[in-house]
Amino acid sequence: MTEMKNEEIVDERYYTQEIFDLVRKTPDRKKLATALSYYHDNDIAAALSYLTPRERKHLYDSLGIEKTSDVFAYIDEDVDKYFAELEADQAADILEEMDADDAADILEELSDRKAKEIIGLIEPEAKEDIELINSYADNQFGSLMTTNFIAVRTGLSLKETMKSLVEQAKENDNIGTIYLLNENDTLHGAIDLRDLLIAKSEEDLEAAVISSYPYVYADQIINDESLDKLIDYDEDSIPVLSERTNEVLGVITAQDLAEISFDEIDEQPEAAEPQTEKESRSWLAMLVIGVLLTIAASLIGHGSSAEDISRETAFIILLVGGAAMSLLGLYFAPRGRKD
Repeated sequence: MTEMKNEEIVDERYYTQEIFDLVRKTPDRKKLATALSYYHDNDIAAALSYLTPRERKHLYDSLGIEKTSDVFAYIDEDVDKYFAELEADQAADILEEMDADDAADILEELSDRKAKEIIGLIEPEAKEDIELINSYADNQFGSLMTTNFIAVRTGLSLKETMKSLVEQAKENDNIGTIYLLNENDTLHGAIDLRDLLIAKSEEDLEAAVISSYPYVYADQIINDESLDKLIDYDEDSIPVLSERTNEVLGVITAQDLAEISFDEIDEQPEAAEPQTEKESRSWLAMLVIGVLLTIAASLIGHGSSAEDISRETAFIILLVGGAAMSLLGLYFAPRGRKD
């Protein structure tokens, strides 16, 4: 009896192609929206570049403003092209639904004229959040923060705290960590969502609050030391405080910290490839040969007369050859490394 080896077969699906086909073959908006609800927003965003402007419009109209805003949050390239295809009021509605930091990033990609036109149509509350983030330089923590977080007043009953959480969760989905604020909106502490859910009394709630929770100031400069310190805390978000009033302005998510860390890695210059033993010997051999040829030239040329043409010719050839080999050896020599 011959034994068969069972191999695991991976069912690889091409989500981009599937989404592309669905958009082209499903004219009914409701049916298309239902079909696309089974796909991740990132995969839908990846399919946009393969669609025509008309097909993209059909996609947006089918998904609706809220879902479309979720998709746009995953777009890395050509966001200016896609927004140019939208009516200004539709673009404003999409940005209003997005996290303020994502909306601010998209506006930076647009032309000044288009950005001003859209900003003029955005609701005041959303506009205020975007302008707050834009007020900080790219190298300050305030530029990384989002206003998508949940904070409740300290001193509330357990029931009141849960009610406030549920109300805010309708708009904000960063609910892993709940922040507790004093009456003047300064940071009292933070509590993990799990601890809040299992608390049976106000005493349990207060006991689970971390009053010495880490934070940064919005105007604080981002550097390796401060970034590494935040990453070491391994929290899903870090509160960002006002440099003037200590109020909680927003939070920096773990995803934001990861992205800026990867960006810094990408910006590092590539290390020079180590030379093989053969290569390291080649430059040295060239240099030695060049020196020997130069010495030979000097010996031949020493004492030669102007009438001795053959000796003068050999002198010139050896001298030029020696110089050339020396230069080649120096060119291929390994460069000094700066630590």
